Amino acid sequence: MARETALGERDKDRMLFGGMARWDGLDLYGPAYMSVAYRKKGEIHVRIQPSNLWRPKNPAILRASRIPVLRSFIFWGRLLTQVIGSLWTLVFFAATMAALWIFVSIMQLGSGDGLMGGAFGFLAAFPILPVLVLFFALMKFGALGRYHGAEHKVVAAYEKYGEVTLANARKASRIHPRCGTNILAYIILAALLDPLISWWGYAILQFILISEAWLIFGKTRPSIAVGNFLQEHFTTTEPRRAELEVAVESLDRLIQAEEGKKGGGSLVTVPARF
Repeated sequence: MARETALGERDKDRMLFGGMARWDGLDLYGPAYMSVAYRKKGEIHVRIQPSNLWRPKNPAILRASRIPVLRSFIFWGRLLTQVIGSLWTLVFFAATMAALWIFVSIMQLGSGDGLMGGAFGFLAAFPILPVLVLFFALMKFGALGRYHGAEHKVVAAYEKYGEVTLANARKASRIHPRCGTNILAYIILAALLDPLISWWGYAILQFILISEAWLIFGKTRPSIAVGNFLQEHFTTTEPRRAELEVAVESLDRLIQAEEGKKGGGSLVTVPARF
């Protein structure tokens, strides 16, 4: 009983971490700091700096964050702030939107009678389908998916063991219930309804529907089960030692900064062991 109590007290002291994978590394976020880590020419580079995540502290905003619809604006505002904080993510998002517009325009030009015209018309109406295929391919077969899996594994290792090592991160799961890509199921549903609703305002309204559905149902077992399925088969890949080593070093440095053992701001370079 005493051991169970001690373990419970230890769990209460653990911090909450999240993150975002990138092509060449990952960003991790703690209560006060964030780490930006990547691998280059046999070295791991880690920068610890104050977190750029916007966390509302004003009592009025905190109350508004619990009101339906208003909380959706705050939700997307925080997400936008996080995306802007990563230049390459912002560039990738803008390039994706531009490519999607060009793709839809080409499909609309080619739509018409016949088999090919019908296929072009279908893709013009449901452009989310080829976008998903490309997105899942990049996540499943590229470094992005491996870093995404590594991000989950180091956070899970910390939550389970209270510390992060290469050994316990290897044993941890790459599926995490707090993963942001779990909202993908709601985005897909809203996008599939888009061609069936002629009202132009739905293009804006669907963002509110997505976030409200996510905030209401996101923590339910069915929603988490669907999210876990998407993570396992589409949005994460088992990391190699190379990606896992970057994630372990990154979270370890971030924990030290959060505990006050090392300050942020400077770039740390350590030799890669693999």
